Amino acid sequence: MNTIRSSLEQRFNRFLKKRMPAASHHRLSNRNIFILPSKFGVSYLFAILVIFLLGTNYQNNLILLASYLFASLFFTGMLYSFFNMSKVEFQLTSQVYGYANQYISVPLKVLTGKDRYDFSFVFKNNKTSHKAELPIGETVVNIPFYSGKRGLHNTGRLKISSEYIFGLFTCWTNLDFDCVVTTYPEKRKFNQLQFINASQHEEVNGSNIVEGGDDFGELREYRTGESNAQIAWKQLARGQGRLTKTTQQELGSTIWLSLDDLPAAPIETKLEMLCFLILDQHKHGTPFGLKLRNISIEPAVGNAHTHQCLSALAKYQQPSATKQPENKVSGTKVHV
Repeated sequence: MNTIRSSLEQRFNRFLKKRMPAASHHRLSNRNIFILPSKFGVSYLFAILVIFLLGTNYQNNLILLASYLFASLFFTGMLYSFFNMSKVEFQLTSQVYGYANQYISVPLKVLTGKDRYDFSFVFKNNKTSHKAELPIGETVVNIPFYSGKRGLHNTGRLKISSEYIFGLFTCWTNLDFDCVVTTYPEKRKFNQLQFINASQHEEVNGSNIVEGGDDFGELREYRTGESNAQIAWKQLARGQGRLTKTTQQELGSTIWLSLDDLPAAPIETKLEMLCFLILDQHKHGTPFGLKLRNISIEPAVGNAHTHQCLSALAKYQQPSATKQPENKVSGTKVHV
């Protein structure tokens, strides 16, 4: 029985992959919407059949009229169920970040030209997020995804369903947004005394300069994707080309967080220790660098640097993103 079920699942997944390939943006239509009677709908249809047989047997036109009326309501409900989901657009970010062994909120952007009702969103083996109403315009729905272990995880397909109207039909779709969740090591608390040798302080000529402070640093060539707020507009107006203004901060010493200097422990525990130290340095606004044997990240401060270091921990000695079973979405960052 399990073999038959597995074979049918694989066939269905191949069908979904061919008919609804992975994309960051989906628009619902008759090509990607499925509809079947719900359990209540099947019972309702059976009741219509019984009423029709009674009317035929007793040649009672009033009973036959009632069966026709209930049947028309059934087919009208099917059309309303389909049009409730048709032409709705969904957009999901390609990168989401979070910590291991926690539910991470995956933000889904929903665009609709009219009010929609009774939508449920769920990744396979995860909690369901339900919206009783989706108003006209843009709505963001946060869908829970359990990250599990550290590393890169593909969320798999997102099931979006609705039993509007009357609950007679279940209308659903399975969309693949090719979303990868970067899962940092588990956020745990440790005793600071365990890390006396975990950080190295280096001093060069009495001071160090790191990027990310409040003071003006230098002008350098513009890099694609940098914020317009960093562009040196005066120099651009003078015809000196597009340059970027950088900021810096002067410090007396630099902190390096090193994997090799941590107390003896399993590798996952060491990475959790480094995660704790990174968040602690970020909390106090202290510039720090990170050394992971074959990886070295220069000292800096700020959210971008912290996420870079945490992402390095997440990807350390990890294969490419593992995908969830098919039957079950510009980056979004968690607050650190």
